[in-house]
Amino acid sequence: MTTEELSLPTGVASVSTNSAKRQMLQNLQTGKEYRFAFVEESIRARLTAQIKAMRDQREWDYKKFSDEIGKKVSWAYRLEDPNQAPPTIPTLVHVAQAFDVGLDVRFLPFSELLDDVTTLRPESFRVESFDEEIKAGSFWKTRRGRKIQTRNRKSQHRKQNKPYHHGDYQKVTSIESYGQRSLLSASAGLIYGT
Repeated sequence: MTTEELSLPTGVASVSTNSAKRQMLQNLQTGKEYRFAFVEESIRARLTAQIKAMRDQREWDYKKFSDEIGKKVSWAYRLEDPNQAPPTIPTLVHVAQAFDVGLDVRFLPFSELLDDVTTLRPESFRVESFDEEIKAGSFWKTRRGRKIQTRNRKSQHRKQNKPYHHGDYQKVTSIESYGQRSLLSASAGLIYGT
């Protein structure tokens, strides 16, 4: 998305976004190789932009940033260079620790990735630190999240008309959207089997 599109009135930006989304979808349909390249480029571009935005947000120069992540200054520069290979997950964990933010690495459908890429705004890259979230009361705001439900294999065997053997018993989890239940309590339910 271009800078011009970000400054256009809402209706005009929406048309440009829809056009860009249609074009990207056509490109994604050309084949798996293109989709892989798109994913890789998307990861690189968004990570480098977000790292730079968080560093700028905290008013850190490269020296301060490199000290915080325990790397050389040249390493800090590379983390903001979209032409470099994407950082490894352990490196991203160090960066998240330095900025005192969470990190979410997950697989997702291309439709979600395309929506995300075509709706990015400069504020999309801002990430508050844990302390900033506490001060803002972010943990007590209602958010749309996911609910983890459990069921056992025995009920699955009955549904599939398969014989059940005692050794087959184990909990299976599924995740469904929900409104106000916190992810922490959902996670606790998964961990403690409730």
